[in-house]
Amino acid sequence: MRFLVFSERDVDVLRLLCWCQYVRREDLRSVATEAELAVLSVFGLIKLHESSGALVITAQGRQVLDTILCGKLPSIKQPYHQSAIERRLRLSRLTLTAYRAGVNVFTTRVEELAASPTMFPSSITRDRGYNPWGSTRVAALLRLPELVASLHYVAPGIGNIAFVDEINVLVNQSARIKGAAKAFIFAGESYADIIAELRDCNHGEDAKKVRYGDAYRASTFPVHLLPCNDTGAKQLRIMSVSGYRQWFSKATLQSEYTPPPPGVPEWDAMFRDAPFVMAADMDLRRIDRAVAAAKRRGFPAVSMAALEAQASDVLYPRYADTGKAKVFVLTPEMEGELFGDRLALHAPEAAPYRNAKGEYINAPLIQAARKSGRPAGKKARKLV
Repeated sequence: MRFLVFSERDVDVLRLLCWCQYVRREDLRSVATEAELAVLSVFGLIKLHESSGALVITAQGRQVLDTILCGKLPSIKQPYHQSAIERRLRLSRLTLTAYRAGVNVFTTRVEELAASPTMFPSSITRDRGYNPWGSTRVAALLRLPELVASLHYVAPGIGNIAFVDEINVLVNQSARIKGAAKAFIFAGESYADIIAELRDCNHGEDAKKVRYGDAYRASTFPVHLLPCNDTGAKQLRIMSVSGYRQWFSKATLQSEYTPPPPGVPEWDAMFRDAPFVMAADMDLRRIDRAVAAAKRRGFPAVSMAALEAQASDVLYPRYADTGKAKVFVLTPEMEGELFGDRLALHAPEAAPYRNAKGEYINAPLIQAARKSGRPAGKKARKLV
C-alpha cells in the first residue's frame, strides 16, 4: 500500500487523537471502521499505546495533520502517568459524545466559544504559561445556544472538589459570552454512575473541599446529567436547538400542546389539564421543582417525556414508580416521526477530504513532512 487519499473519517480520527491524546479503540469505531484504523496504523500515523490499550497519534501523524490543518493544532503536553492518562481517556469519551452531537470540538482558543455549539477543553491552556483553570476539575466549557456550561466527568469515587473555585472559573471564563445562562454538566459513563456518586456527601466535614453530591445540591446554577454514549449525544442534540424546551414540548405534544401558566418556569406546557415537563435535558433538580409546584397547586402528578434510555434508567424509578409523574417514552421510531433527522448523530463521510483550498489530501504529504527535516518520531506499533 503506497498511496492513500485521506477521507473525512481519516482526518477526524487524527484530529480526535490529537485533541484527546488517548482514545479507546472501541470508542473510535463510531468514527471509522476497523479497516480504516488499520490503514492509518500501516502508514505510521496512529499506534497502540500498550500500557493503556488506547490509540494515540504518532509524531508522524501529527506532522501530517499539521500540514492538513495549516498548523491549527492545539499545543498539549502528552501525559504518561496512569492517573493523567485516565483523565485523558475520560475527556475523550466526553469529546466523542459532543462530537457525535455535532458540536465543534476542534477548538484551540477559548474565544471560539462565541459560536454555538462549541466545546473548549481546559487541557489546551492548562500547561501554557498562565493557567486560568487553577486546580479545578473542569474538563471543558460547552457553548450551546442558551447556555455556557462547565463540563465535569463524574465517576464513582472521583473525590472532592473546591466548588467555589469551579464556580469562579465558570463565571470568569464565560464573562465575554453575553446572553447565555451558566450551568454545570456532570457527565459520566452512565446515568447510574453519575447518580451513584451524587448520592455521596461529606456531611460538612470540609467547608472548602466537597463531594460532587454536595456541589450538586448547593449549586445555584442548573446541573444537567449526561452519559458519554449515544443517548448523551442525542441529549446534546436536543439542547443545541434554540428554545429547545418549547421546541421539544410542541413537537412531542403536537395538537395537544397548551402553553404553561405564568409564574411556574419549571413547567413547559399543559397536557390534558396537567403540568408537562420536558425531561430530556436531565436537569433533575428542575424536574423536582416542577413536581413540587404541581403538588402545591393540587395536581396529583405531572407528565413528562424523554428519550428511551433516560426513562428506563432514571425517570421511571425516580418519578413514575413513586407516583410523582407519568413518563412518556420517545422510542427511536418516534424520534424520527416527531423530530425528523434533528436527533441524527454526526458521522463523518468516507468521501475524500478536501482542505480549505478544495484540494484532496494524499499520502505524498507524509514524504513532504519527512523531507522538511522534522523528526518522524518512534516507529509505531501496527494495529494489524
